[in-house]
Amino acid sequence: MTSLPADDIASPTSTWDLVPATVLCATEAATSDDSGQRPSCDGMRRVITDHRLIGACAEGPEATQLMFLADAAGRLARAAEDGSVEPGCTLDELSATLSQATGQQLRSEHPGLRRVLLVRLDAPELPVLAALSGTGFTAVSRQGWSVVVFDAEVDFWAVRTGLAETAVALSSDGATRSFEVLLAGEDPAAVTDLEAADAVCALEWGPEWHPAGGVADEAGETPAARFERDLVRLCSGGTSDLQIESVASVFDLDPAQTNRLRNYVLADSSDLVLESVLQLLGLPVLAAKVVEGRRELVGTAEAEHYEPTGVGSALLRGMTTEPTGDGLFARYQRALVRRPELLLAVAGTETALGVGLAGAARRGGAGARVLGTLSAALLADAAAESAYYAALRGARRRRGEERSPADGPTTLLPEPSAAPGSRARLRRFFGLHRG
Repeated sequence: MTSLPADDIASPTSTWDLVPATVLCATEAATSDDSGQRPSCDGMRRVITDHRLIGACAEGPEATQLMFLADAAGRLARAAEDGSVEPGCTLDELSATLSQATGQQLRSEHPGLRRVLLVRLDAPELPVLAALSGTGFTAVSRQGWSVVVFDAEVDFWAVRTGLAETAVALSSDGATRSFEVLLAGEDPAAVTDLEAADAVCALEWGPEWHPAGGVADEAGETPAARFERDLVRLCSGGTSDLQIESVASVFDLDPAQTNRLRNYVLADSSDLVLESVLQLLGLPVLAAKVVEGRRELVGTAEAEHYEPTGVGSALLRGMTTEPTGDGLFARYQRALVRRPELLLAVAGTETALGVGLAGAARRGGAGARVLGTLSAALLADAAAESAYYAALRGARRRRGEERSPADGPTTLLPEPSAAPGSRARLRRFFGLHRG
């Protein structure tokens, strides 16, 4: 829960926190009349009004979202007779009363909410992320970004608040959707100040929020009425033009693309809006399909599951994993993973040079010490290259990429030789030649 400023509360020592709740549709939650229709919010609002609770609500197609305020003891904020704010019942007591009066079940957590984290980390870096964070997750990497779905809800929040890399947090319940950019560990979920909210690099869509307890509609400018209006404003939020410009700046959008992003933000909340935004920003649209429930990440062919291990084994797994980015180092590592025999050629060359320099050093002379040092460095590097080759071969064998002997010998076609003095072979090595 996140602290909310309480300068209008009668007791200045009280700290009020945001407390969400959810009421599902009649198709998923039992109703008192068993009509099979979605229950009206009138009965629910009547119970909240009878308790004089300060709250906000928003009706979606599958659930009604509620937001209350609670003190450190878990008692919900209510309006006193004089208009001040005082502690009332607990969320459990309200749930029992609501169930008895209307048959509706009040849930403290949203069972239909899905969350996905888009991290600017490639596949070789994900084992290290699992090892350092101590979390398990399933991920698919594309174009240097990774779509991550965590095994537990608490792992999602632990990783999103501790990332040093740029990331995007997506959430959707079929009605309310959010796109939050996480920069250098700054978490938009930690911002509650109504003025500072405009500076958050986030986009939001969803149904309109209204006062749930009717306190703001009462006559007179009481602290409770102002507090409920502030709560509704905080929940409604929306997306300001400054937030749109912030997202456009992070992803280097030109004016025409920024206008397209603005049109997406002003559009209705639909299951295609997040996919359109990700496509505009050059991010994997798979994340939108997963968070909207149209695709399961586990069923994706490229999906890998990562469990927390030791850092050493995580680094080894990362070194034997093929990256998806387009950078020079990514191309180099991808070439080695696909063709580990290149390491043997490098190791053989270094071994020959090391042996030659060692023979020259044994003859003595002024440069013997330097030649001996270079020889030792080359031989050590050759040993490391050979070990790396063995690790790559072992990883390929575990992933079933090598053919079994029963399948018969494999015929390798010779590569076309490059013309003398041309750069074709070097370009093919780094993946630059597509011909």
